[in-house]
Amino acid sequence: MRYRLLCLDAGFTLLSPRRTLAEALTGVLAEDGHTVTEEELRAAWEVADRWFWDEYHRPGNDTWTDDTRIDDYWRRYHALMLGNLGMEAQREVLDRILASQFATDAWELYPDVLPMLEAVRAQGGVQVGIVSDWGSNLRDIVSGLGLDRYLDFVLASGATGMAKPNPAFFAVACDRAGVDASEALMVGDSYRADVQGSWGAGMDALWLDRSEGPNINPSSEPRPNDVRVIHSLEEVPAIVADAVGRLPRGVGITAEPASPG
Repeated sequence: MRYRLLCLDAGFTLLSPRRTLAEALTGVLAEDGHTVTEEELRAAWEVADRWFWDEYHRPGNDTWTDDTRIDDYWRRYHALMLGNLGMEAQREVLDRILASQFATDAWELYPDVLPMLEAVRAQGGVQVGIVSDWGSNLRDIVSGLGLDRYLDFVLASGATGMAKPNPAFFAVACDRAGVDASEALMVGDSYRADVQGSWGAGMDALWLDRSEGPNINPSSEPRPNDVRVIHSLEEVPAIVADAVGRLPRGVGITAEPASPG
């Protein structure tokens, strides 16, 4: 039985920032006449990034269920960076940093996104939706990148009041598509949020490991060996169309080692 619903994460699965967070911060500081060295910026970014992902994976974290809390989360992140650079986190500065990072033109698609979506759509009978921990502005970003014509729905956690890994969030996607969870496949780059969350809803899952870019999975955790790993979205259409075997979960699959880097 083939899949009838493909759910996709947004950030670092479909969307990549045109500029890194550090680059955006540097640009704003340069406008105010502040110059920081690469070493200073790297040290501040590492402190803030550790806080960000520790908080993201904190059990019971409900930040991503509300637009206001999401905005505050990003402000705290950048305030931490500014503090480590010895600068005051003034609201006006934070406003400009966030505006530069979350404008509709601040994101771009990975090269494998459109070919994958076109191939899945060409199969017919498969709905496609985004399920992402993101603010309500995700829809504008998606629209600005021309993804609307490939998608049946966009579910942003800040707009739905639910976030990953809550299985109810994924259940909303299945309800929206009118399919049983056993007919749905989730693809994302977070093992906890995307894989375990969708499993909890009864869906199948693929873990996308692009190898380059940010590692959003806790470094203290061993690499999971119970989920099928892909390294490009190019692999998705064939899996969606596969009418032979469903993807097992929790059975000790040997994960393909990540490429260096």
